[in-house]
Amino acid sequence: MQVTAAAPDRPAVFREPGALLYAGNCQDLLDASLAGKVTLSAWTRRGYPGQPLGDALPQVCSVGGWDAAAPQDWGLKLHCNEGVKIAYLARGSLALTLDGQRHEIQEGQMFVVRPWQLHAFGDPNVVASQIVWVLFDMGTRRPHDPWLWPDWLAWPERDQQRLTEFLSRNEQPFYQASREVTRDFEQIADVVATGDIESGEIRLRLTISMMLMHFMEQIEAQAPVLDQALAHSKRTVQIFLNRLAHALDEGWTLENMAAECNLSRTQFTQHCLALTNITPVRYLQMMRLDAARRMLVEQRNVAVTAVAYECGFSSSQYFATCFKRRFGISPVDARRQVLVAAE
Repeated sequence: MQVTAAAPDRPAVFREPGALLYAGNCQDLLDASLAGKVTLSAWTRRGYPGQPLGDALPQVCSVGGWDAAAPQDWGLKLHCNEGVKIAYLARGSLALTLDGQRHEIQEGQMFVVRPWQLHAFGDPNVVASQIVWVLFDMGTRRPHDPWLWPDWLAWPERDQQRLTEFLSRNEQPFYQASREVTRDFEQIADVVATGDIESGEIRLRLTISMMLMHFMEQIEAQAPVLDQALAHSKRTVQIFLNRLAHALDEGWTLENMAAECNLSRTQFTQHCLALTNITPVRYLQMMRLDAARRMLVEQRNVAVTAVAYECGFSSSQYFATCFKRRFGISPVDARRQVLVAAE
């Protein structure tokens, strides 16, 4: 099997350019595969490691899996995917951290990861395990975006909508796989292992369609409680605000913050007011000032001007004015107080 020698930067989870968070490219998995530590068998596109799909299987970013015969010295760090990953653990165990919560996936279980969910594999490293997955690009990056299933599934619209509801309004992280789902994933792995995309595409289309049908039947049998709030635009804004602290140096405006969330300025402002009780611009400034204050205390070797720029202020003078208005003291004096207290 051929693997790409390097994986490029991924498109944005929200939007590009100036995106808050970028999807991961599984570089650690690629490196481990090239080093012979793990067997990687995958058909992929868009820089994910594996054998290039070309025009085959539209809307599939990656299909296949890894087989780690022994404990590894790598794990996949926190990242997001470009699509919806539906995966099955064929052997061993796997530590999955999903939106800050740790789960131990066991052999015979399957799990789902959505594009907006930060997740990592390993604790911190991956143990001996075999995993098979299908990563679909549904055209969705945010909880409130519409889902578009591949045309080649040939499912009735009502069934596509039902599966979308189960996966977007219910975020149970893992399920026990039925015998039918297990068999489907085993067949997916077998087809990908041949390395013959031209001959294997039609078999994969049929097998993936069957896997999704069996998976939907399995979920439906559990009669899950669906939460409409999980797929609401307000949740998109909450995720954006939660991650904003990691991108304070971006040139944020009301317009591009709203665009990040695929909302109008009015919608975005209304959700922000409901969540924080202040306007988006004011919330951003408060986060920047709080971050600057922490940096002044914790990183005493960083110049005040550098702190200002790092936290997104356009000039040190404007930073000093805002800082004093908020805390009643200048940035220089705030740092001096810390130094005096440490003596």
